[in-house]
Amino acid sequence: MEYKVCNSKDLPNNSMKVISIQGSKILMCRSNNRLFALDNSCPHRGASLSKGEIKETKIICYMHDFEYDLISGKLLHIPSKWNDQNPNWTKSGNLLLFPISEKNGEIYIRL
Repeated sequence: MEYKVCNSKDLPNNSMKVISIQGSKILMCRSNNRLFALDNSCPHRGASLSKGEIKETKIICYMHDFEYDLISGKLLHIPSKWNDQNPNWTKSGNLLLFPISEKNGEIYIRL
C-alpha cells in the first residue's frame, strides 16, 4: 500500500525526517537530491538511525559507526575499533528499505 507522507518541501536536500506508518518508524532522507526510505532501527543493535549521519548514498549509525549503503541496504564498513569484539557482536543484517517516490510536489512511501 502506498502512503502520502509529506510535501516535497518538507524534506529539503541533505535532510532527514522520521515518520510513523502503521506503528513502524520510517526514516526518510534526501541526499544529493535522491530520496531514500528505511526502517529507523539500525540492523546491528537497534539504534535510531535518524541520530546518525548521511553521506551521499550512505548512512552511518551514531552508536557504533557501522556504515550502510542506502541503495542496496548492505553493510559497507565496520570500524577497526571493533575488531577485537566477539564476531557475533559485529554481525549485522541489512537495512530494511522501502520504495519512495515523489509526484506533483508530494512524497509517497510504499509498505
